[in-house]
Amino acid sequence: MTRAIVGAVSLGVVITILAARYIFLVSASDNSVMGVSHSLACPCECPMVLEDCHMSCGLQWKNNIGDKLMAGMSKEEIMAYFFKRYGGEAMLTPAQRMAGKWYQVSRGGYPVKDMVLFTLVTLVWTALVYTFIMTGMDWIQARRKGAEQ
Repeated sequence: MTRAIVGAVSLGVVITILAARYIFLVSASDNSVMGVSHSLACPCECPMVLEDCHMSCGLQWKNNIGDKLMAGMSKEEIMAYFFKRYGGEAMLTPAQRMAGKWYQVSRGGYPVKDMVLFTLVTLVWTALVYTFIMTGMDWIQARRKGAEQ
């Protein structure tokens, strides 16, 4: 029973960390189109994050970001431009970011090989976390038995 609980906790920890990294952390630098578009909403009615959008409306905004970066503007200046020009609808809240990422996953926006790789990475990390927790529990239990004798 304990091993099943530790396994479930390990899987939960790994999925939470991977999801938080995927949803909130940007892997691109602030002086790149992807780094700036990570903080903007897609301009159409879809709930996507701009960095994930490949429709013409999103591509136009990304081209606009690229032009502004090439002109020497910083991420903060570009964000201010989009806020001034398009209002609050251009900005993302954490809830919108989660909904946009979920929309991308649920509509089949990922190739099968990427999902298989994600599953394998998740299983490997779960096994490592599980092993770490079980080793720690065994060590604590051995120390308690040693202290009782």
